[in-house]
Amino acid sequence: MPEHTELIQRYFRAFAEANIEGAIACIHAEAVWHIDGDPSVVTVGIIRGREAVRAWLIRFPQGFRPLNFSVDRFLTDQNDVIAIGRFRHRVLPHESIVDSDFVIRFTIQDGLIIRYQIFEDTLLIAQARASAAKARTTRLNGTLYGWDDVGQGKPVIFLHGLFLDRSFWHRQLQELGNRRRCVSFDMPGHGISTWRTGLTLDGIAEDIGLWLEENNATPATIVGHSQGGMIALRLAARFPQLVDQLILVNTSAQAEPPERLPKWRKWQDALLGCDEERSAMFNDIQRLTTSAEWLASHPNEALKEHAIMMKHTPPLLSAALSAAVFERDDTRDLLADITPPVTVLSGALDQATPPTLGKEIAVSVPFGRAITINDAAHHLPAEAPEQVTKVILGDWI
Repeated sequence: MPEHTELIQRYFRAFAEANIEGAIACIHAEAVWHIDGDPSVVTVGIIRGREAVRAWLIRFPQGFRPLNFSVDRFLTDQNDVIAIGRFRHRVLPHESIVDSDFVIRFTIQDGLIIRYQIFEDTLLIAQARASAAKARTTRLNGTLYGWDDVGQGKPVIFLHGLFLDRSFWHRQLQELGNRRRCVSFDMPGHGISTWRTGLTLDGIAEDIGLWLEENNATPATIVGHSQGGMIALRLAARFPQLVDQLILVNTSAQAEPPERLPKWRKWQDALLGCDEERSAMFNDIQRLTTSAEWLASHPNEALKEHAIMMKHTPPLLSAALSAAVFERDDTRDLLADITPPVTVLSGALDQATPPTLGKEIAVSVPFGRAITINDAAHHLPAEAPEQVTKVILGDWI
């Protein structure tokens, strides 16, 4: 019934404005409020009566600081109104951010709300209340993905390169977290993210696209480094409506050059060998991907990066290597169809992906530009973090 929906909309407007008396005017004297979840969360419980609801409304800011709240649709059935939407809240006391879909069932009697029951991700809310952790996990098409989700605003999605993990972007998240919603993924086979048989770079792009659609994160700026940039290209070509812009860092649209494959096979053998072999291999990788000056001037960061590489599960990382190197196809034929703006960053000292490969992408897409950063190699987000952040913010002219 239209008048029932109008009542619920009036309640939501008052709630959003912290207008308690306006909200109470929509509520029946004998109303029941039903919120399931962890009882330590201040809003959880079952209460009856308008005054109890008034106290609940007053108490709400003690548990939550709303960032976004949207209702996508209303469904009505006689005296019931179902509101379907999504919220993004800071959960106190730690101010962890949670996103959750919700369904609220309102029952109307005598022109007022006599019953309220919300269905939401109560486990996530309880976890956020107990910890300030920004980490999240879910399964996408059967593969477990881990990510960090911080900040508020236009979404920026970070996809790291081979052998790294989501902490690779920590400098960018520190700088952008107050201005953007930043989501940094562990790519499959890295960190806590798993792998599934037959997974390819195209399959990862499909997984990330699915996550964007289902997590209210579109259109997004996609920032992809090396392998992550290859995935970003595939994502933008297949799902351009999900992408606001692409920022590609040290990446290529070509297949891996055949003359480099024997070296990769030796590295893959070492990856599946003993700890000493893996450690030596990762030392080789670091010398290839970062400048000698950076390694000498940032010994602690280099050690942390090496430790991250050593923590990966070798068989999963080996599968990721195969997909990124041996099974990677040439995507240059897709570039003309990528409609979002594309910025390609390259390090002048990059031996793994020389700047010419980035410039090739920039001149092949409809709206592209290439930027070369001097005195840096393949790991620009670590070697030149301020420059990368400026490009993401649009501050680089």
